[in-house]
Amino acid sequence: MRIEVRRSGGFAGTTRRWRVDTDTSGDPTAWSDVVDALQRTPAPTAPPVPDDFNWTITVERTTVTIPGRRLDGPWADLVARVRSEGDPT
Repeated sequence: MRIEVRRSGGFAGTTRRWRVDTDTSGDPTAWSDVVDALQRTPAPTAPPVPDDFNWTITVERTTVTIPGRRLDGPWADLVARVRSEGDPT
């Protein structure tokens, strides 16, 4: 499974990306557990906050965008893991 995380916005307005292919990782089962814990429908988006990040997360063919201040729980866990173990692009 391919997972991509994109962070955009912030004070400088820069975009960064990280990507991981769980099939070639050392522990694909652990990745599946993280993905299985995700809410299938993220919380409704709040009005934008100036200089906040936006996180766009793609898991296979599903993409969600979450404002930085709303990134929590399993979505935050997934983002942290992809940033830690994935390849920056």
